[in-house]
Amino acid sequence: MISSSTRARRRGRRLGLVAAAAALALTAAACGGSETSSETPATDAGGQEETQEETQEETQEETTEVTPVNYQLSWLKLTQFGGFFAADANGYYADEGIQASFDAGGPNISAWQTVTSGRALLGDEDNTNTLVAISKGEPLRIIGSIFQTSPFAIISLADNPISSIEDVRGKVIALPEQANAQVSALIEAAGIPLDEVELVPAGPDPSALASGQVDGYFGYATAQAVALQAQGLDVETLYLEELGVPSYGNVIITTQDNIDNNKDLLVRYMRASIMGYEWLNANPDEGAQLVVDSYGPPDLALENEQLTAAFQKDLIETPSGVLLVDPAKMQQIIDALVEVGTIEEPLDANEIVNTSILEEAYAGATSLLN
Repeated sequence: MISSSTRARRRGRRLGLVAAAAALALTAAACGGSETSSETPATDAGGQEETQEETQEETQEETTEVTPVNYQLSWLKLTQFGGFFAADANGYYADEGIQASFDAGGPNISAWQTVTSGRALLGDEDNTNTLVAISKGEPLRIIGSIFQTSPFAIISLADNPISSIEDVRGKVIALPEQANAQVSALIEAAGIPLDEVELVPAGPDPSALASGQVDGYFGYATAQAVALQAQGLDVETLYLEELGVPSYGNVIITTQDNIDNNKDLLVRYMRASIMGYEWLNANPDEGAQLVVDSYGPPDLALENEQLTAAFQKDLIETPSGVLLVDPAKMQQIIDALVEVGTIEEPLDANEIVNTSILEEAYAGATSLLN
């Protein structure tokens, strides 16, 4: 990591260059662009050459030490990614010699494809999508995770709560089509006949739950549950982990080639990102304001983003740090996906999860800001 003395020296150099440029501009204005007057004090030639050489060396140092890094988000530029934006705005990436940029994701954008194509050094992706891609031969590696447990949950209203899988009996649950197989498997695994639960299709809007048309909604707690809270509704969330399904949310991915050839850059990027998420968790309201003002799409509601920042904190941080990933837990996730047929052949989590990036970033600590 760049030391504080080095950062101070660089700031001093930048201030010196700015002052020198201002002085030259004032001199040029005073002289009207003419040649130096005979009254102008002479400058020592040797000293001038030395100063020019030092300035060129300093400028070259500043230029060569800044490396552009593009990060592919799995979704829109929302507060769930606020730690990355905080690292950018607070200068944590710059301190690591990184010029960070972020590409928004969306329903038709696959983050893992952007990473494997080389258009992004790293990014985050749905846990299952990543493992399926790896099982098909994609050279992806998991180096961290934004959420330590997936925000996917069965969301219900507090006055008609679904607090356990048993509570789905006789209920109408709205869910995205791609989640039908997973939720059906959970219901059957609990010994509940599927004909005792009505599963209906739903989009990203949880309004059917708010209006009472359905009893539960399977979605992202940091999105749909927060949206319902913003309407003044009390909600209950039953996470996948609470249903006995080990899970991560938004795993951070890169390629094996990047680990082999750009490991130091990845370590520096993740070190800055750790500090960004620590700052976001400590300053949720300010972090949400930052996203709304400087990074997110123009229609973001500040209240919703502030609720999200506070809501997601417990899903992000652990006593051991943020952005962590455990190969043993990932193996449980893999085995569960093999069991239901999502992945045809078993994968070895120790081969596809690389913990060395974060280990080097943390250097034995559990926090980088405290």
